[in-house]
Amino acid sequence: MFESHLIQAKLFEHIQHISPEAEQEAILYELLLKSGFELTTPIEKLTLAGLSVFSIAEGQLLICLEKELTHDCLKAMAELQPTRVICLDEAFKGENADALKTNAVQIMKSKGVVNFRTV
Repeated sequence: MFESHLIQAKLFEHIQHISPEAEQEAILYELLLKSGFELTTPIEKLTLAGLSVFSIAEGQLLICLEKELTHDCLKAMAELQPTRVICLDEAFKGENADALKTNAVQIMKSKGVVNFRTV
C-alpha cells in the first residue's frame, strides 16, 4: 500500500501541469493570484539575459514563463533580489536539466531569494 502511494506521487510529478495551449498572460495572472497578489498589482515586463521575465509589485516576485531557461537569466533574476521567483518546470531542459535546477536553487539562496519554485 505504502509503495503504491510513492509510485503515484512520482507519477504526479511528471504530469504536465500547464496546458500547452495556455497563453502566457493567462498563466501569469493565475500565478499572480495563487501568489496572493491582486489583479491590479503593477506588472513590468523585463528582458534579462535575452529572456522575458515579469516583475510583480516592483520586484517582489519575478515570474519567468520562458520555455527554456539559461544560467545567465537565473543569475540576472537573483541579482534583482526578489522575495520570490517562479519559473516553468519544463524550462529546465536537456541532459543538464537537473544540474541547472540545482544551480538555480543555490543561486537564488545566495542572493536571499527565500522562495524559488517551479510550476
